[in-house]
Amino acid sequence: MRIFSLSNRFANIRTRISDKFTLPERFKGTVVEKWAQYWRGLASDYTDVAVDVVKSARTKPRRALVYAATGYGLYQCAKHNPDEEAFMHSLRGWSNQMSMVAKSLHNPVSEAYLRELEIAINENKLRTFSLGICTILWRDLYDKEDCTYPAICKYTQVDYTNFWKHIVDIGFWDYYWRLEWKMHNFDINYL
Repeated sequence: MRIFSLSNRFANIRTRISDKFTLPERFKGTVVEKWAQYWRGLASDYTDVAVDVVKSARTKPRRALVYAATGYGLYQCAKHNPDEEAFMHSLRGWSNQMSMVAKSLHNPVSEAYLRELEIAINENKLRTFSLGICTILWRDLYDKEDCTYPAICKYTQVDYTNFWKHIVDIGFWDYYWRLEWKMHNFDINYL
């Protein structure tokens, strides 16, 4: 049995498809023909890219392995990217854990951080900004539903140069890491 090369296989498939699908005469010179030519060109471009990727993977397997591992790692990061609901679930869990400990045994840093987050939630100022592989939780200056002029005006919003000052937490791989770090020793009495 003769094994065809990958480019020959794609070329055969392309010719079979183009032979089966021809436009009737009434569609010649219309938008439908242009649309069909566009999709044919797009399919041909992507098949050429696929063939080139396979050829380069065969010639440089280490590079292909690095690219594949990086792509898979980014896919897993995006899959495990936490959202605002995950933050609220984690915050409720830590608040419940903290309420089970006597007030005299609370870590003041953990207690202050929880109080700061609860105030921001009650004022409706917490926002999330997903970057695909991680989520930034930040505190805005105004309520989400505030319709006053300072809340709407673009000059009174948080600008990009000061955005880092408003970051509350970073979510990555199913965790909000600052919350986990602040609540690590929440039940130790520092007095």
